[in-house]
Amino acid sequence: MKRMSWLVLLLTIVGSAGCAANAPVQPLSIGQQVDFSLLEDQRGNAFAHQQDMKLVLYVDGMKAKNLVRDALVDVDQSCLSEGRVVYLADISGMPSLISSLIAIPRMRNYAYPIWLDRTGLATDALPVQDDAVTVLTLEQQAVKAVDFVADTPSLLQRLRTECGPASQQMAQTGA
Repeated sequence: MKRMSWLVLLLTIVGSAGCAANAPVQPLSIGQQVDFSLLEDQRGNAFAHQQDMKLVLYVDGMKAKNLVRDALVDVDQSCLSEGRVVYLADISGMPSLISSLIAIPRMRNYAYPIWLDRTGLATDALPVQDDAVTVLTLEQQAVKAVDFVADTPSLLQRLRTECGPASQQMAQTGA
């Protein structure tokens, strides 16, 4: 009986410590600075665009990922490699075996960087809406606006403002 009491006490202590560690994260607010400096892209490159970011495209699901993929076909993708637009994906919920053997190798086929949050810590305060891309507008790392885009034409319009059309990219590489 004494062992049972100790076991119950131990489980209570461990359980309450786990609850304290999982305290709710404060949601992102306008004016707050974002920091993605610890992230890596799908090729293992360290994030080096803290000062360059203008838009962050955050995807938290497959439909949002597909929206970004479809819109990026029609814009000059150099804005992503220059860091003006940051494509951010939370893969923390994906089993590590699936991410390392299937998902990340597939992502390497994309010409642009996809910044990966493997732990969920960099993106846990970012707001999300089902089936929408979270678009953060930044100025000097501070959030100026948060929007949710759920269709390709609207996302394409936002991206063309920052990146320019894809034909501009082809003209530069063809010249």
